[in-house]
Amino acid sequence: MEYTRTCKKCGVQSVRQEQFTNLSLDLVPGGCIEDMIEKYLLEVELEYSCECGGKSSGQTLTFASLPKTFIIHLKRFCYTPSFNLQKIYDPVQIQRDIVVSSKMGGGCFSLVSAISHSGSTGEGHYICDSIDPEDCPLEPTDHWLTFNDSTVLKTSGWDVCKKRQELAYILFYRRHDV
Repeated sequence: MEYTRTCKKCGVQSVRQEQFTNLSLDLVPGGCIEDMIEKYLLEVELEYSCECGGKSSGQTLTFASLPKTFIIHLKRFCYTPSFNLQKIYDPVQIQRDIVVSSKMGGGCFSLVSAISHSGSTGEGHYICDSIDPEDCPLEPTDHWLTFNDSTVLKTSGWDVCKKRQELAYILFYRRHDV
């Protein structure tokens, strides 16, 4: 990830890079995963004292390069004004495929696994949906498996995208080989 901070007064920029293993994205109710990534990359205002005397800067994020696997954490928990932890059930359009841009070009990624959390902030249960290791993630009729404790059921990637909109918590997208 590349961070670029730009002084609002003189335009001087500072750039730094940082490695990430996952992205933690704020929910965009009714939005899709690409919308959340776009929101994540939007410029934010910072209070920063520049040598020119400027007191504010804008910071933008860009992907310097793209990983083989995107691990996306959806922020389904938040604090209320009274500092109580609350779960967010807003539905999110889980896309089967996403396209992401970086400074080194773009990449297309396919969903290969989803971890969902059912329950509340105090207790709950995790379920994993994952592509069958012997199947191809690029096939629209792909075979998936749902792992729920000792029960394993057959499903499809399309069903996962539809059924996990309110419970998906961590998504794994694998980059297509070019």
